[in-house]
Amino acid sequence: MARENKQVLGPGNFKLADGTAGMVAGRGPPLIFIHGVGLDRRMWQAQVYFFARTHRVICYDLFGHGESRKITGPVNLNEFVMQLERLFAALGLDKASLIGFSFGGLIAQDFAARHSAKIEKLILISTVYDRSQAERAGVEARLAKAQRQGPASIYPAALERWFSPAFVAGQPEQMQELHHRMLDNDEISFLKAYEIFAFCDQEIAGKISGINCPTLIVAGEQDRGSTPAMAWRMAKEIPDARVCIIAEGRHMMPMEMAQEVNRGLARFILER
Repeated sequence: MARENKQVLGPGNFKLADGTAGMVAGRGPPLIFIHGVGLDRRMWQAQVYFFARTHRVICYDLFGHGESRKITGPVNLNEFVMQLERLFAALGLDKASLIGFSFGGLIAQDFAARHSAKIEKLILISTVYDRSQAERAGVEARLAKAQRQGPASIYPAALERWFSPAFVAGQPEQMQELHHRMLDNDEISFLKAYEIFAFCDQEIAGKISGINCPTLIVAGEQDRGSTPAMAWRMAKEIPDARVCIIAEGRHMMPMEMAQEVNRGLARFILER
């Protein structure tokens, strides 16, 4: 473990003994960013550039994503929470601010319910919570299609939900790069992770009242999956949580609306 600590103390890439790949940029108070299902740590590029000037920014790939180890056996939400616990230990962190996006937000919710004392600030971006029957039917249908036809069958529709039509039309190279990145996903790992994403909000429902750290919930006004209504439901259960609804925002706000997201995060993180 001491060897791992030495590897990741300074800026650069790392690979932990459990197969977790990640990177550290900048110096200062630690910020940990957790990406969404089917993505990897590269989704946080705009946030890394913005916050590494003042903070120690830590981004890592969830199991089955990016450069982290593939998922080969049974897995549940707890495995991803334990991955984050081991990251804290390997980096020698007593406390850090935690920013989770979508599936990463679900992991952050569960981690925070168990370890609020380890979190300086908690930020949940585009995060689902306690889906309605109709919302659950939608994600279950997407999971079933991915299981029948392969994950590639649901990626094009996902990108259309995640971004505004203007962004899709105006950033074709970025959209193509992201699509190709998703096509590189290990199919078995993706299906296992997506199944957890589809159902674990039920597991977390009711737990988040135990979160006891400053919390900001960020939702896009036009996000059909992680809705503003979900953000307000979370805020009712997490003591003293705040809600920020970004006008015209869709799901992938850290990429499409990076300036708005970064400013909102910075205001909250720097508050005393």
